[in-house]
Amino acid sequence: MFKISDEKGMLNFNLIHKPKKIILLLSILGLSLLPISALAEPKTDPNRQQGNTIEINGNLINIPWHIDKSNSKSKIAVKISDIGLMQNLGIDLLDSNNSSQQPIQWFSDQSTLSAEYINPYRYLDLSNFTESSQWQIKPEGSKLKITIPPSTIQSLRIEPLSVDSSNLPQNDITFSPQRIIIELDKPTIWQQPNPEIKKRSPSIPPQPSPPLTDDPTTRNQNNSPQPVTPVLQDWSLTLEAKITPKLLSDSPEFFKPSILTKSPNLIPPNPNSTHLQLESKNNQTQVKFSLPPGWRPVVTTLNSPYRLIIEIKPDFLTPKNILWQPGIRWRQDYIKIPKTEASLGSLLNQILKPSQPSVDQFPVYWLEININQPEIKLTPILSNPNARQGTSTLLNIAQQAKVPVAINGGFFNRNNQLPLGAIRFHNNWLSSPILNRGVIAWGKDKPILMNRLILKETLTTASGQTFPLQYLNSAYVEAGISRYTSDWGKSYSPINQQEHIIVVENNQITRYIESNKPESSVVNIPTQGYLLVVRGRPELLKLLPVGTRLQLQSQTEPKEFQNYPNILGAGPLLMQNRQIVLDAAQERFNPAFQQQKAIRSAIAITNNNTLLLVAVHNRPNGSGPSLAELAQILQKLGAATALNLDGGSSTSLYLGGYYLDRPFSTVAPVHNGLGIAITDH
Repeated sequence: MFKISDEKGMLNFNLIHKPKKIILLLSILGLSLLPISALAEPKTDPNRQQGNTIEINGNLINIPWHIDKSNSKSKIAVKISDIGLMQNLGIDLLDSNNSSQQPIQWFSDQSTLSAEYINPYRYLDLSNFTESSQWQIKPEGSKLKITIPPSTIQSLRIEPLSVDSSNLPQNDITFSPQRIIIELDKPTIWQQPNPEIKKRSPSIPPQPSPPLTDDPTTRNQNNSPQPVTPVLQDWSLTLEAKITPKLLSDSPEFFKPSILTKSPNLIPPNPNSTHLQLESKNNQTQVKFSLPPGWRPVVTTLNSPYRLIIEIKPDFLTPKNILWQPGIRWRQDYIKIPKTEASLGSLLNQILKPSQPSVDQFPVYWLEININQPEIKLTPILSNPNARQGTSTLLNIAQQAKVPVAINGGFFNRNNQLPLGAIRFHNNWLSSPILNRGVIAWGKDKPILMNRLILKETLTTASGQTFPLQYLNSAYVEAGISRYTSDWGKSYSPINQQEHIIVVENNQITRYIESNKPESSVVNIPTQGYLLVVRGRPELLKLLPVGTRLQLQSQTEPKEFQNYPNILGAGPLLMQNRQIVLDAAQERFNPAFQQQKAIRSAIAITNNNTLLLVAVHNRPNGSGPSLAELAQILQKLGAATALNLDGGSSTSLYLGGYYLDRPFSTVAPVHNGLGIAITDH
């Protein structure tokens, strides 16, 4: 059983010393991180102790933990975040239909741990985790200290791995699937493999293709997809184990950047190989390897004898179906759809290998949210709640909003960090819809709506002259008049250099601000009024002199969106009434974006009122889905109505303090997202 020491005077709830330096150190080591904001100072309770940092054999890892000593008749309950255990200690979470009981696997047959939700984490009770009989646990303030006797590597070998040939890259560069088998004298912990931020090219330098953008203000110079040579990415897996002197003596080449074995069945090292290497220090061993795009390592464990198995292959995703909380189910699996393109290569392949199925499969991560449950609430979440400019990782945004579930949201301009699409929160337009693009809308006792949306605003003078407005609180720039209110922030800074600013207070124009004057760099937005920004139409200024009284009319199209307090936009709209209605051109996405194949995020609703938060990654043999392929995937998941969200490096699906779909180091900052809160009803 666990040994837990509770020394007097250790109930200290202050943050650990110099947390920023520790977090910087963890970043360098490639460990999973929680943001500094997550290290909140908990309330004092003599029977409870909690924190966000665990020290394992002297190494710091950010994992939420909780100790409960309130029941004097039972053992002290030591609880650690479920996904934190999986990603940082190598304890696999198995399928479950009971959110309070979590089956696990760790070097043995499965066992079951009790689970408890304490917002925003789901904790697993390790008190009866018999496989950890030699672990010693001692809480030290906001840090949990765990001492585990390090295992010893008894042997290590590598062997070829057979996979479906259709999942291998169809080009001249060969990457061989492999299995690394590490035999140990006892079970040990390991951290899920993490990729290095830097990538390196194989021996043949790639031909760069022009970047594709979802920013409708930018046109790509070349819309034709260009062939790109895969770029290798370095990964590493760290395990709490040392190497025996004999293994070190017999195999000194293990410490060189080369293949781990002299097996005659393997291709000799070449610039396009996985570059496997082994490093050992301070009772830890790090296995390093390089992978092509779309590949990830799969780690499993076995006993009799104890073995850690690392499979390097393109079809990496392990299916999961876990009821995480009542009304929140975590799913992941490969979804197969018919191939939509008949290239010369694929046609020849069907002629030569007619039995090969003409389907594509995609690794899909999704959360099923039962929105009929009263304690589950949807909310827009923002990188900067006080103004529209800003970006941050979805993990930081979700932690700031104190929601356990989130997915990235709408488009934005990465240069100025301003939104490009609808954000309505509690009836306030933080950013208006643009270009008739798709949105999702919700409200209390209202059905979720998804459709294309326009906000029409018109100014009318006392003489009856009307002026249609382009956009409200938006970074999208078109010739005409746009309006900015205090929901944009306390002030407005010109987005381009050809703007004329009109100040309106109490429905009357009070002054002009010339674009070339110093005062135009930052203009305060009146709390009892708004700013009108005139772009590309200077003749309109003569029609709106100082003193003009204005009346504002505002209406959504379709009108049913007018009474929805919360709206989040992205696009294009993918499905309605279980039918694909994709029309990216109607929503004015540029042709390159329409044709692009990329990692994608989406949101959908099923006929039984289940909300789907979906992240789709690269198919095993290449790129992510096109918009049409994404719609087909969502059909397979049972979607009735569906909307595409911002994608690519923005794609991120968050649950209980962690990303489900990708390593932390690969996530890009985003502007906004959709959060799921669990409230006390």
